[in-house]
Amino acid sequence: QALTSTDVVIGVTVSALLLALAVQVHKRSGTLDPNSLSSLKG
Repeated sequence: QALTSTDVVIGVTVSALLLALAVQVHKRSGTLDPNSLSSLKG
């Protein structure tokens, strides 16, 4: 049961980090369309 709880916590954490990344990309570029994000390439 402890491993299941740990798995859920890790899943929620990863989801929150990806959501935060998406929000930051949207703030900087104004879009989440991958085809429009070519300006972010290094």
